[in-house]
Amino acid sequence: MEAKDIIWRLMDRLGELQMLCDESIRDLHPKTNADLISSIEEIERLCRTQINTMNRIAKKY
Repeated sequence: MEAKDIIWRLMDRLGELQMLCDESIRDLHPKTNADLISSIEEIERLCRTQINTMNRIAKKY
């Protein structure tokens, strides 16, 4: 397996996680599930950071 294949696989999984976060937040009640929404939003921010990191390294490969 080459570096670009690994990068692609990781980017694919991170994209799936980001979509899951988006979909999950839409299904939650804003007031009743505020703490859960906040946690999911934090996970989504971390995911975006990981995606940005992978995009930077992908330019090298």
